[in-house]
Amino acid sequence: MTYSVNLSNYTVGESSYDEIDHICSPYGRNVVLIVGDHGYGQAKKYLDEALKNSRLAVEKPVHFGGECTFENVERLKNETAVKNADMIFAIGGGRVLDTGKCLGDQLGKPVFSFPTIASNCAACTSVSIMYQPDGSFLKPEFLTDPPKHAFIDIRVLVAAPVKYLWAGLGDTYAKYYEATISSRGEALNHSLTLGVHISRQCADGVIRHGQGALAANEAKIANEDFEQTILTIIVTTALVSILVTLDHSPDYNSGLAHAIYYLLTSVPGFDEEKHLHGEIVGFGVLILLLVDQQRAEFERVYRFNCETKLPHSLAELDLNLATLEPYFETITEMADIRHNPYVITVDLLKAAFAELETINKIKN
Repeated sequence: MTYSVNLSNYTVGESSYDEIDHICSPYGRNVVLIVGDHGYGQAKKYLDEALKNSRLAVEKPVHFGGECTFENVERLKNETAVKNADMIFAIGGGRVLDTGKCLGDQLGKPVFSFPTIASNCAACTSVSIMYQPDGSFLKPEFLTDPPKHAFIDIRVLVAAPVKYLWAGLGDTYAKYYEATISSRGEALNHSLTLGVHISRQCADGVIRHGQGALAANEAKIANEDFEQTILTIIVTTALVSILVTLDHSPDYNSGLAHAIYYLLTSVPGFDEEKHLHGEIVGFGVLILLLVDQQRAEFERVYRFNCETKLPHSLAELDLNLATLEPYFETITEMADIRHNPYVITVDLLKAAFAELETINKIKN
């Protein structure tokens, strides 16, 4: 069997944009900027200076369209600036980056990513999470390559709202627990073995440095904890994602924590605007660890959630057990848990949710 593994390169630091000319100019001269509503404003002052000192020519920014949809990608293809561009700079949060990546993949143009929040690994992955025009989830669109290079500017990220880094912590440590459980007991090939082993840093790095990173983000002053945390969220998680999804299957890249996320966000009246993706997934990890009877890891994550104010109870997500129980059957039917080493039953879920409620009563 022949296969290729394409990984994204990256530059990180307080002057990462200074490397743009050296890294990007071999791909051509004309650049189009794909931007969103918020992050570009923070990056612009540093990016403008770097571009002024480069050999690159930049047309006016083009807005990505508000959602990462195939419809917006088609619209962007017809923009003059996109047609004239040799390369695409995607600047913003996950949906902006994913739109730029999908656009570049369809046009065969190199993409360079400029993350402006540290809530996800979109800057370095080879998948775009696609949505319907109404904002509802559609599907993952697997791409030929990740961005050619990610420019991770600490000045931009430390100035971003803390809630995005906070939510990114939960989504990142979930990668380790879901990857290791879904692969348990299997004879893995090289890429899967590498991805699963790397995933440990998704938990260890976040739990070791996450609290200090949040403090730095609050103060808007970067420190070592902050840099290590954003690299774990943006880079480590992306490496795992690429390595365990070479066959474009989510079998080793998802699990019970994400199944719980999809359930909770489908409960009538649940406020998805109030509760972020990684926040909910971080709660789901607690249930995952109770179902899997990993007591020591449960205590570690529970303590971290308490310290960082990530949710450790249904009440913090404005839910209760009585409301949720009728939906447990739905979890057992989700694709996210089809590749589990044992069958996750309604009884297992009931027991885990009830146990977490009891733990919260005892500890609080």
